Amino acid sequence: MTRIGTYGANQTYLARLTAIQERLSNRQIQLTTELKSVSYTGISKDTNRLINFENDMSRAQEFIDSNTMATNRLKLMDTSLAAIESSMKNFRDRLDAFYAQTTRNKSDIESIQKLAFDSMIDLQSYLAASDGGDYLFSGGRVSNEPVNLPARSLEGFQAIYDGNDHTFPTTRNAHMAELATTSTSTGSISFDAATGTFTAASLTSTTNNPLSDLTAGTRITVDDTAGGANDNKVFTVRNVTTGVGGTTVTVSPLVSEGPVAATVKYYTSSTPDQQKLTGNLTFSPGADTITVSNSTGFAAGQTFEVSGTASNNGVYEVGSITAGPPDVITIKSTKVATQAASATIKLSATSWYNGDTLTIQHRVAADRTVDVGIHASDPAFEKAFRAMGLIAQGVFGTGGGLENNLDRVESARYLIRDALDSPAGTTPPYGEELTSDLKALRSGLGTTTALISSKNELHKQLISFVGTRVINMEKADRDETVTLLLDDQRALEASYQSLSKIRSMSLLNFLN
Repeated sequence: MTRIGTYGANQTYLARLTAIQERLSNRQIQLTTELKSVSYTGISKDTNRLINFENDMSRAQEFIDSNTMATNRLKLMDTSLAAIESSMKNFRDRLDAFYAQTTRNKSDIESIQKLAFDSMIDLQSYLAASDGGDYLFSGGRVSNEPVNLPARSLEGFQAIYDGNDHTFPTTRNAHMAELATTSTSTGSISFDAATGTFTAASLTSTTNNPLSDLTAGTRITVDDTAGGANDNKVFTVRNVTTGVGGTTVTVSPLVSEGPVAATVKYYTSSTPDQQKLTGNLTFSPGADTITVSNSTGFAAGQTFEVSGTASNNGVYEVGSITAGPPDVITIKSTKVATQAASATIKLSATSWYNGDTLTIQHRVAADRTVDVGIHASDPAFEKAFRAMGLIAQGVFGTGGGLENNLDRVESARYLIRDALDSPAGTTPPYGEELTSDLKALRSGLGTTTALISSKNELHKQLISFVGTRVINMEKADRDETVTLLLDDQRALEASYQSLSKIRSMSLLNFLN
């Protein structure tokens, strides 16, 4: 063997050369990426802290992205609320102007009723706002359009709510009523024409009683699978009582018992001034009739006002009449037909609200959640719908027409004012109302939006602060890296030269 050195020495030279090459490669990567290492192994002592910092930054960015989406939803909701507020204020102002008029003709009546119904349609449209296909005002039922009005036209609405036999609900409970019974939940139900009632004899207490929550004004539909005399009839609840005899719901008649001396006021087409007729009136609740001792000359469709009675004052419409004297007037109304107890009876009532009351919450930070949902059933909207419905009901010239029930105007004025800014400041016409209003809803949206914005700023500050620390841990010093790179480059060159020199040496060369 002529070479100087051994196999072991040669391997050692190569290992050192490879180590220098690896260092040089790492320095080049550091210079290119400006990172100390492209993997955690290169900064092992800081790995745990670095991972924690990166998780904090990632979580903060996720909150920012989520909050941005929530803010967009809130802005869409506020846009709808602004449009709703404009519509409600326009209706309020027009209703105030109508109230201030000293005389009101047919055109005035029909104009304010059309405005009332159009305003309802406007509110329905604005509350149907959606984001990505999800309705914003339906609570958790995001696939359901929140508002479903009973009719698409004023004529259709007035056909449902004639203002006399079927009046628009005056209270929130009646307006929002939901009911769907079966014989299992009510037992057999009987009907009594004489008292205008139906009774579920098995429901003797309010516990688990589907009828006990019904209130006056609720609209009830009867479904009798056996096709009984009351099948498919629609009644308006007037009273509900529960006792040992069961739960009895009174839906008619429109009049109560008692013969009285009273005044009948009416108009005719030939005489524009109001006429008066004084005489004895006998009221028969079972038949829903009024017997007038004098001759009235009325025909079907005639409207008249009764005054001077203890309990039957009001405007009525003639359904049919048997001329006398005495004249027997059958009031236009949906009559209850006597029917024996049957297990085939189902009762239903449907609200205009299709959503639910699920509280929608959004987590803006690890330690904070906020409510971001507004339901179309909120009292602010419900009171507005109720105010508009009160005005829109009843065709002009009928017993339920607005001209014959002008007390509805003042009631509607209170409700629309209370819907905009509660309390309205006067006595509620239908009992205490819930205090939510549009002003509070918009204020709440603004507060929530500001809170989300402030939380996002904190998340951004956290990302900036932690990001600086991450950079300090990850980033390589450029000057230091260049210096070390040059050192390693020179070392590598020297190593190659040394290895070449050593490999070229032999015992023969040494002896020479």
